[in-house]
Amino acid sequence: SLYCKECLRLLVKDHSLPIPVSRRKRMICNNSGLDEPYSEGRPLKLPFNLQIVLDDRRGSATGLHAVTLLNEKEGMSEKCDGNNNLEYQKSSQKDSIDQNANTTSSNDASNLGSVELIDLGNGDKIPTYEVGDATTFLLFPSPGESIPLQSVAAKVQTLVVLDCKWTKNKKFFRINEELSTLQKVHLSSPPQQSYYWRWHNAGPGMMSTIEAIYYASIEVSLEKQHQLMGLNEASHVDSNEYLIDQNNLIHLLWLFGHQRAATLKAAQNEGTPAPFSDEGKEHQRLLRKQKGTWRQLRHAEDERRLRERNKKKEEKKKREEDVARKKVQSR
Repeated sequence: SLYCKECLRLLVKDHSLPIPVSRRKRMICNNSGLDEPYSEGRPLKLPFNLQIVLDDRRGSATGLHAVTLLNEKEGMSEKCDGNNNLEYQKSSQKDSIDQNANTTSSNDASNLGSVELIDLGNGDKIPTYEVGDATTFLLFPSPGESIPLQSVAAKVQTLVVLDCKWTKNKKFFRINEELSTLQKVHLSSPPQQSYYWRWHNAGPGMMSTIEAIYYASIEVSLEKQHQLMGLNEASHVDSNEYLIDQNNLIHLLWLFGHQRAATLKAAQNEGTPAPFSDEGKEHQRLLRKQKGTWRQLRHAEDERRLRERNKKKEEKKKREEDVARKKVQSR
């Protein structure tokens, strides 16, 4: 694995990371701001604060990829040992999302780019949001309720994203009423095909959490850039920086890409269709329609074979006992 799913620590050397990810970590390590001048390349940075509400198994949650790569989260702090190596230690300090972000201008990106993980399985609580908050939005497509993200992209300072199974969404909102105060938004131009390997019945347009975060980041960044240029507030340098930041966002999918490649290799070794292919997803759907999962079906088949084998052994033993008894009687 490339990262620890418990502490969300990257398990690869710094030189193996994409440069924007490595650059971000070094700047955090050195306690320098993400918007300070630098010559080694711009760091990976989101155009908004991100809150990920986790209600799924960590092994299945791709939203953790964003937390791991951006590396600003509850329960983990970083420090530098003087040799540009990162050391990690547990901390009780909360993530550094600026609580005063709502008072800043929508054009001011200096307080944006933080990420917070709210793990309901670990007892974390969803924050209480103010009714009518015009800068915090919930990324959740809902017919008749959600609006295009592009229409409010310039206002977005905090984006809340759910990381849970698609089938749990309705029940999730009933249990967690704190989210009901937030305006729901959906991607204005979602991709028709997801690169995710988990199957679903919802049809085209559905994607993994980390994919949704990536596309949302692109939409918000583009819209904020267009707004600045329309107001003639963006210099040539600002425009170049926006373009670089948008290009860097692809690295949000770095762990996702490696994990996808691993699932393909595992499927090839087992002689089964790639789970993210149409054939592979259809194969998973058919298995789900049967009684039990494929693993349960396999175990049931093993149990049947074991019963037949034991039955044959008992029949053979009985025949041998009958033969021995007849020999005794014939004497």
